[in-house]
Amino acid sequence: ARGGAGLTMGEYNQSLKNPALINHFDNDDDFSFAINSGFFASDEDGLLQGLDDIQKAVDALEQGQGNSNTINQQLKNLDNKMLQADLSTSAMIAIPNKKLPLALIIKGNVTFGSEFDYSAADTLILKAIENNALCPSGKICSSDDLKSSVNASGIGVYDVGLMVGQQFANGLELGGTLKYQTIDLLAYTANASNFETGDVGDSKIVNSYSDLNIDLGGLIRLGAEKQFVIAATVENLIPQTYSGPATVNGSAEYRSSPVVTAGVGYSNRYLKVEANTDLTPRHGFDQLLETQFARIGVELSAGRHFHLRAGYRTDIKNNVSDTFSAGIGITPWDRLNIDLASVVGDGDTGGAVLQIGFKI
Repeated sequence: ARGGAGLTMGEYNQSLKNPALINHFDNDDDFSFAINSGFFASDEDGLLQGLDDIQKAVDALEQGQGNSNTINQQLKNLDNKMLQADLSTSAMIAIPNKKLPLALIIKGNVTFGSEFDYSAADTLILKAIENNALCPSGKICSSDDLKSSVNASGIGVYDVGLMVGQQFANGLELGGTLKYQTIDLLAYTANASNFETGDVGDSKIVNSYSDLNIDLGGLIRLGAEKQFVIAATVENLIPQTYSGPATVNGSAEYRSSPVVTAGVGYSNRYLKVEANTDLTPRHGFDQLLETQFARIGVELSAGRHFHLRAGYRTDIKNNVSDTFSAGIGITPWDRLNIDLASVVGDGDTGGAVLQIGFKI
């Protein structure tokens, strides 16, 4: 709900963004469990609606209705149009203590991007469908013979990690996560008239890898009441390069390089504000373009029981739509928490997130 800003805000049960937050807890906190899930999709170019219109038009053409030239122009109009989607889930079990606060985390994130590739050969194929004529294969042309395609690439990253922290007397707090990762790289291609988003995840063209990696986080609290916070994180400290499956563009590589993020924040009993930015990009894979985000988020609280949140995120690389987010958090007795958020952006861009947790 805060646009992804979370390096300086929150406490130990909200430390997925910054492991250093695991050091921040109340004296009577002993245990926390939280699980969350969310999705985000950006179809700024209207690719899905365009494909749906084409599929209906081609079906009608096979029934003797419609015009092949019109459909061919629709195909041309979709050339290089893109769609991107993210699905994420995580679970966290945290045990705060003054000697060595720690947490077990489980995370999964799947990101896929699709791009439409127009083929000029479809001009003749559509004419043949319109005239119920033969294709070069010797059979009556149908939608299955179209050469224009939707090419999709996906990255799935699944983590199981142990997070630990250490707090120092001068206001410095550090944290780190040692994690075991599984990385899946996916490739999928479908005929323009047969593409279904649900089929992308079922692709059998997947290369899988496993590795160890490390996330680091730090923050320092300044001011008479420690209300000012400067923070930084490094995700995937150990750089890795993985070869993806063969795609229409040839063999592609995915570079899991360190992503460094820095932020500043202010907080008191009723207000939290943070601005942060990625200092290094997050690399893409084939159809997935690299991103580098700047974020700002704010949270208004009525004590510890009710929270209103809002945020804004922009991609410095201009490869993903700018988004606005908003949400609420309910924390009765500061023990149970239910958090809801929604995200909107240009075109058909949106998402939603739900988090449920408790602490004792």
